[in-house]
Amino acid sequence: MPNIWTHILFAEDIMDGVNASTEYQATGNYLNLGAQGPDPFFYHNFWPWKKDASINEIGNILHHEACGSFLIDLIAESKDLNKYAKAYVIGFVTHHILDRNTHPFVHYFSGYEKNKHQEFEVIIDTIMMDRYRHLKTWKTPVYQEIDVGPSLDVDVSSLLTKKIISFFPSVVSNIPANFVNAAYKDMKKAFHILYDPYGWKNTLLGNLVSPFSHQPLKSNKDYLNLEHNTWYHSATNKPHQESFIDLYEEARREGLEICSEMLHYWENPTDEALNKIASLLGNISYDTGLHLDKQAVNQFSNPVV
Repeated sequence: MPNIWTHILFAEDIMDGVNASTEYQATGNYLNLGAQGPDPFFYHNFWPWKKDASINEIGNILHHEACGSFLIDLIAESKDLNKYAKAYVIGFVTHHILDRNTHPFVHYFSGYEKNKHQEFEVIIDTIMMDRYRHLKTWKTPVYQEIDVGPSLDVDVSSLLTKKIISFFPSVVSNIPANFVNAAYKDMKKAFHILYDPYGWKNTLLGNLVSPFSHQPLKSNKDYLNLEHNTWYHSATNKPHQESFIDLYEEARREGLEICSEMLHYWENPTDEALNKIASLLGNISYDTGLHLDKQAVNQFSNPVV
C-alpha cells in the first residue's frame, strides 16, 4: 500500500475529478481518514512493548478476504447515512483502488524484510507530495489531515463496526467493542509521534521510527521507475515496465468511474446501480491486485531499499 500521504493525494484527486457536490466540501478530514482504508488497524498498540495484536489482524484480513463484497456493503449501508460517513466510504474505496493497482510494484521493489515495505511507501509519499503538491512531507504534520476530533462520528464508527462484525465475527469476538475508535486514536497518535521535522527522533531512535517517519530522501534512485525499467509482478512474476505514476494514473481512471457511480447510486439507490458498482469493483485483493479466487501469494521481489 502507498502510505498515508499518497492515499490522501489520490482521494483528493478523485473527489476533484468527480465534481462532488458542495455537501462534501466540509468533510475533507473524513475523506482523508477513509482514504487510509483498513490501515488504522495496523497502528493499534503500535508501541513495541505492547504485544496484543488482535486489532491489527482486522487490518490484515480486510486486505485479503471478502474485499469486493465488504466494500459493496459499505456503499449500500451508507446511502442513508450522513455526509461524513459517505465521505469516509469514498475514501475507503479509493484506498482499495490505489492499493490493488500499485501493491505489486511496491512489494517487488520493497521485498519482504521487516519494515522495508513501510520504508519504501514513505519514500513514495515524499516523492509524490513534492511532485504534485510541492509539499515537504517531513515538515507537514500529517496527523492533522486525518484528525476528525476525539472520536469518530457515530455514523462512521457504527457502520464500520457493524460491517466488520458481520463479515469477520471470529476476528472480533474477543476484542473491545470500541475497536474502530481505538485504532483511529492510535493511528493519529502514532503519526504525531513520527512527525520529525528536524530529524532528531530518527537520529536518536533509529530503526524504531525511521522506516515509518517521513524524512528528506538520502538517495536519487529511480524509486518510481520513471525510466520504465522491467520489473516483475510480485505474485505472478509477469514482466512489467510501468512506473508508479503510470499505475497511479490507471488507478485514477478506475477511481473516477467507480466513485462517480457511487455518487449516482446515493442520489438514486437502485439494485441496478449497485450491481454496476459491484461489477466495476470485482473481488480483488488489495495486496496482489488479482482476483481472490486465484489465491495468489506475493513472493517475487528485487528490493531497492
